[in-house]
Amino acid sequence: MNPNPVPNGQAIPTESSTASKDSSASPSTVNNTINKSGTTTSPVSTDSTAAIPSTTASTTTHAVAAEENETNETDEDVIKNQKLVEEFQYLLEKSQSLFSGLRDLPNTGSHRQWRPYFEKTFEVYTKLWKFQQTHRSILEHKSNYGLKRWEVGEIASKIGQLYYHYYLRTSETNYLHEAYVFYEAIHDRQYFKDILEVKNSALMIKKMRYYARFIIVCLLLNKDENVRQLISELEGLIEEYTKSFKPPDAKEWQMVLEEISTFTEAEKKLVPINLDRTPDKIEHRLSANIPERNIGTISKLKLQEAILVGNYQKQIKFSELTLDMYRMLQSLEREPYVLHPSTTTKNIKSNDTNANESVAGSLKEEQSTTTATKSTGANMSANTNTSVDKSNKRSNPHKYLLYKPSLSQLMVYISTAFKDTSDGSALLLYLSADGCAYPDQTVPGYGGGVVTNQRNKIPTNADRATAANPSSNTATGSASTSSANVVPATAASTTVAATSNNASSTAGSNVATSNTNAATATTSAEPTITTPSVHCLHPADLIPFTRKPLFLIVDSNNSTEFKNMPNVFDQPVMCLMSPIEYPSSVQDKSEIGSLFTLFLHTPLLGFCSVSDIGNLDQQKWDACVQKIAIMEKAIGDLLITDATVDKNVKRFMSDDFLYYFIVRFVLCGIFLRYHSSFKDEKSFPSSFPSLPDSVYVSSEIVTMLGDLTAIADVGTYFSLPSYATTAGTTNNTTISTATTINTGSNASSINVAAPTANVATTPVNTNPISTSPTSIVTPMEIA
Repeated sequence: MNPNPVPNGQAIPTESSTASKDSSASPSTVNNTINKSGTTTSPVSTDSTAAIPSTTASTTTHAVAAEENETNETDEDVIKNQKLVEEFQYLLEKSQSLFSGLRDLPNTGSHRQWRPYFEKTFEVYTKLWKFQQTHRSILEHKSNYGLKRWEVGEIASKIGQLYYHYYLRTSETNYLHEAYVFYEAIHDRQYFKDILEVKNSALMIKKMRYYARFIIVCLLLNKDENVRQLISELEGLIEEYTKSFKPPDAKEWQMVLEEISTFTEAEKKLVPINLDRTPDKIEHRLSANIPERNIGTISKLKLQEAILVGNYQKQIKFSELTLDMYRMLQSLEREPYVLHPSTTTKNIKSNDTNANESVAGSLKEEQSTTTATKSTGANMSANTNTSVDKSNKRSNPHKYLLYKPSLSQLMVYISTAFKDTSDGSALLLYLSADGCAYPDQTVPGYGGGVVTNQRNKIPTNADRATAANPSSNTATGSASTSSANVVPATAASTTVAATSNNASSTAGSNVATSNTNAATATTSAEPTITTPSVHCLHPADLIPFTRKPLFLIVDSNNSTEFKNMPNVFDQPVMCLMSPIEYPSSVQDKSEIGSLFTLFLHTPLLGFCSVSDIGNLDQQKWDACVQKIAIMEKAIGDLLITDATVDKNVKRFMSDDFLYYFIVRFVLCGIFLRYHSSFKDEKSFPSSFPSLPDSVYVSSEIVTMLGDLTAIADVGTYFSLPSYATTAGTTNNTTISTATTINTGSNASSINVAAPTANVATTPVNTNPISTSPTSIVTPMEIA
């Protein structure tokens, strides 16, 4: 196991490893105290030189010469220090200019358009960081530049943002971990600690924005403890900010706090509590190592592009990331090779062999290995002698996150992703949105679909009904103020600026309002004509994009409108559709997100949600994890070996991500069909092409469901055949032993089938050298 589990082998030295603002200069450091009082003359009068012995005269001459040399050296130091300050200012201004230019880069398009700009930006920040490290004591001196500690923190924060932006561009979680390393070091070293003493509101905003960005990174890495701590600290900062400056944006910052608090609470309430009153551990991403499946001679597909759309009017969100988008985002990523970069702040290793590798060099090396696929991956170590499969570098599909896009925006992104999808690859489109129906429409494919955002909203019946109380319509596209304006960099980067031309529409989803105005937890409302047809994404709108393999996931109360999409071009097309109604016992999607998406993300949490499981001890939780893993493996084998399953479904199952979406879709259907509260056909998920009924009634799978309900002691929630309940009761006492044996004999199967709902254990990196990514910015030893 790698003794230094740091992204890129990069280490962060302790605070004492470099000069800080309050520390004294080292003996080798140039003395910064400059005597400007002039030269010192000899104390001996020139009139008495005749009375002085020759040895004394010689000594005086040497003293005068030494003083002149010292004065010359002092002047040279002043000039030298001034040049250092000028170079630092140049690098600082250059870095700020390049960083600002990143906002002007197109959100779509080939990596050839944006990667060179990133290379240059990283290169300048590398020089800037190394320069301030080397000359920190000189720059901190008040007579030179007077570098403040918070200014060093701001540089480090910008580097963290660069890594985060690069993660969004490449979808590689190793870069997300790099961002976390810098943000965590800033927090641990307390770079922004003294900002309150400055009494500057602009600096206070910088600090709060840093906290908001750090929280998002921790959220995406599922670091719940960090999130709770940061929220508590951000609350104190906002309180102090409001008290000290009485700013006009105080309410907006309070909205930020409410959003993130509500978001984390919604995630927390779904996870059962074990005996020590702590949540059971969940892994949300795919395992990094999944064995290939044998699908015969059918040509394989690889998921290359993914578009995640969050357009529900009433759903919890933070920044511009809804709960459903948050879950799907993680479902489309593998676990990174380095899972605990926080240890980098404790491991001192300044003599890293890759420390002198340049940013541009590492990025250009990555570019040279780039294939036609756009989903870029983490660089491997340049010094490794182990041959690495280059496909590992492009392990995750490239993603676009679109929060409430307009129809025109959505079509632009679909067109771009379609163009970037290469031969033998597939495009995934995930739609989480309210439905719209037009029963009077006679043209096939245009009878309804899902709602997109309206930039210039046309008044509807609902608008007229609420005209007397416009504040009740905060979730529509007409609001103007929100947390998106408070943390613009966070919001823009999270959604890849999909709503850059629609800032007003994305701004108005106050979580508190969303919760209080949410629909009641009864059955989902039927789609109504509240949106003009021109703002609806119809199934027929997607037909041109079926020229390449297209995988649709539609989570909507009008999802079944997509069930009859014609396959005009004889390319693989599949659509997974959510139930259009839910029983009243199911929690409202505005409180916990969609149940359908939850099943696709983590089936065990979906099972716990429909079974009202709030407490489950660790032993039972582990047994449930193993049982879900076995069920997923069995369902996958059934689908692959069943001759009646459409061959295009099997082609999609050759990709790891799509494989698990299909398997969990079936698992969701089995759970809901045997659940006592789900009785109507509208309450079951459906697919196109449809899957054989034999999979849903397989005695093997149903028996496993009986075992699962027995382990969790929730048999009363399900109506199972007698053979399943008997088997579950009989095997309940030995289920732990059985699953343990299965784990030992079929370890690869278990790992394949349970990547998202698993006991959190520290993974063993079997090849630490070949899997450690090369740092983009090196060396980045935060001091």
